[in-house]
Amino acid sequence: MTSPPQVPTVRGPVAVDDLGTVLMHEHVFVLSEELRQSIPENWDGQLRADDAVTRLTALAETGVSTIVDPTVIGLGRDVRRVAAVNARVDLNIIVATGLYTLAEVPDYFRYHGPGTLLGGPESMTDLFVRELTEGIAGTGIKAAFLKCAIEDELTPGVERVMRAVAQAHLRTGAPITVHTSAHAQTGLTAQEILRRSARVRGILEQSSGEPVRPWGTCGRPDTG
Repeated sequence: MTSPPQVPTVRGPVAVDDLGTVLMHEHVFVLSEELRQSIPENWDGQLRADDAVTRLTALAETGVSTIVDPTVIGLGRDVRRVAAVNARVDLNIIVATGLYTLAEVPDYFRYHGPGTLLGGPESMTDLFVRELTEGIAGTGIKAAFLKCAIEDELTPGVERVMRAVAQAHLRTGAPITVHTSAHAQTGLTAQEILRRSARVRGILEQSSGEPVRPWGTCGRPDTG
């Protein structure tokens, strides 16, 4: 008998049929980690965690069973912090791997990888694959999907992230969600890059200010 498909969550794998009502784009926390550490008086970790628990508990009481959290590198992702909140709320939280930038890659990747000063393979792709298959930062919490972003224009940094995401998709089959701009119609640009990079199938494309829309085969959206 074939086992039902499962999705990794913060609390472990959950059968697809048991996910219930799902909200597809909910950030538990978004912050600048360097600023948080530099201006600690602006961040009360216990207060923020308690607030998250209160809000997520209220959400669960409306009948929502699962949220998809696309917080990745560049948005202050800390799955340990999310796991501590999740331990207090009966809700499935699905997390992502990837990198959020609208311009340049972080300095580490500026100097490591193909065509950079120090060269080497594309370590972004290896990182994304590890977080999908082994877990994030030694926690054992596996990402279930990939995230990248493009706003008004395609910069070299944004394109590099997209290509790394596409290669991770090719190696794992994980779906991709993309932050795009409806006004600039950069969803079309993202789809073209992903198609050329790995014949990607399975995108959730979100335009700024617009709801997330599923694209099972990279179909052309009406806007952005």
